[in-house]
Amino acid sequence: MKKILAFFVLTLSVFLLAACGTKTPEEIIKTELQESYIGYSENKGNTYPFAAYDGVLTFDKENYSITNSKGHMKYFSILGEDQVPTLAQAIIDEHAEELKDSHHFSIIVSRHKNPKWEDTEGGYHIALSDGGKSIRIFELNRDSRDYGYYDFSGKAK
Repeated sequence: MKKILAFFVLTLSVFLLAACGTKTPEEIIKTELQESYIGYSENKGNTYPFAAYDGVLTFDKENYSITNSKGHMKYFSILGEDQVPTLAQAIIDEHAEELKDSHHFSIIVSRHKNPKWEDTEGGYHIALSDGGKSIRIFELNRDSRDYGYYDFSGKAK
């Protein structure tokens, strides 16, 4: 009986540790994402609010929106891992080493609230580190262009 109880406690502990170690994107947004970040990207994204050289990105966690320092706002929705297109996942995989010490997730942005895939105006990957004090946002679209891609690095304001 003691062996069965010990096995049960051990199994329960393993499951609890696994559950505690993995945060969902919603939990990351709720507990780590700060209200605003000041930072920089050498290149602009395909859509606002991701402009080149932009100073501040402000997140509204209640309405799931992002606004840049020029007042351009877009709504965002979280993509589940199974919703990320293959080409976008390949871009995320290229950054795997850089992302390993962060909590990260993918989003789509749109002028429509609660955007669906058919509303998307762009895809981005957000990585938070240092408990949300640092952020990195990189573009998942790789259309051919003669300049680079949006890659914002910032600190909580």
